[in-house]
Amino acid sequence: MATDRHRHRARFMPWGLALLLAACTGSEPVSQDTDAVVRTAGAFGTYRGLVYVPGSVSPDAPAPLVVVLHGANTTAEQQRAANLFDPLAARERFIVLYPDNETDGPVGEHLLQAWHFYDPAEMVRGVGDPQAIADLTQQVMAGWNVDPERVYVVGMSAGGWETSIMGATYPDLYAAIGIAEGGAYGIGLAGVGQPLGASLTPPQVLALAAYAAMGPYARIVPVIDFQGAQDPAATPASGANAVQQWLMTDNLAASGALDAPFPLTPTRTADVTPGNGRYPYHIDLYEDGDGCRVLEQVRIEQMQHFWPGGSSDPRLKGFTDPRAPSGAELSWGFFKRFRKSDTALPCVESR
Repeated sequence: MATDRHRHRARFMPWGLALLLAACTGSEPVSQDTDAVVRTAGAFGTYRGLVYVPGSVSPDAPAPLVVVLHGANTTAEQQRAANLFDPLAARERFIVLYPDNETDGPVGEHLLQAWHFYDPAEMVRGVGDPQAIADLTQQVMAGWNVDPERVYVVGMSAGGWETSIMGATYPDLYAAIGIAEGGAYGIGLAGVGQPLGASLTPPQVLALAAYAAMGPYARIVPVIDFQGAQDPAATPASGANAVQQWLMTDNLAASGALDAPFPLTPTRTADVTPGNGRYPYHIDLYEDGDGCRVLEQVRIEQMQHFWPGGSSDPRLKGFTDPRAPSGAELSWGFFKRFRKSDTALPCVESR
């Protein structure tokens, strides 16, 4: 493992000046935002992660960490600029990590800058992309005051499929996961642009495989899924397959059965019509017997294969659809309900 961590764009106010300003204003010194880079290397290549620590995060209080995985043909920098997690992190006081592959190694080139979500060899713990992403996550946890109970991962497209792999291979690391325009654990290329993916690889089979990948770390993993109604790559069938796989995997972790205790159909649905040219959307809620949610699916009318919401900068129009609801806001609204050790019955949400 290589751990070349350095701050490449940190802005600090001189401490003496901060104290002087605090004395004049009667307020506490204000910390400045910090950007940093973490790195790791292995047989499958070298990886880096962009770290954003907002000045609103106190070094004395453990902060949540959100790990954001980019999609194919996208870099960490592009995903960061597009999804608008940084301003949300500053407001809500959490740290963000954007992993990326840095160079191709002797094994497993990252074609189209996509994670190896399609490679069965990298659907297990301790190998390739999952190992690298987990290592970068753990470096941030070691380098900053991160609350280990509140570490989350969310990914877009190829990063969404990879997020399913992270939830299955490192459930002891991530309290909850988010899948944006991706799919189920282990479905690989059968789930890309394939409306028949669920019949080719049924969710029951994938659920058992994900539960097996969890091994001794098996636990209930809460999931939020974003699905564009007109997505030609991660089709609505792909999103539905992911929802069923994760509900069944969580049932296996909770009871050893595929169909209980969590229902395989929504307990309720919230319909939202924002107006002003923005897409209507529907939030399907899946709740346990105590009314505590374990999974949400956000179904967005008219949206194709984009990160939902995000920046309206025309330079980023290939990555986001600002007419959709904010994926960052909805992800964080879901994530902050959960602490890792609380995701167990009788109520999955944080008590």
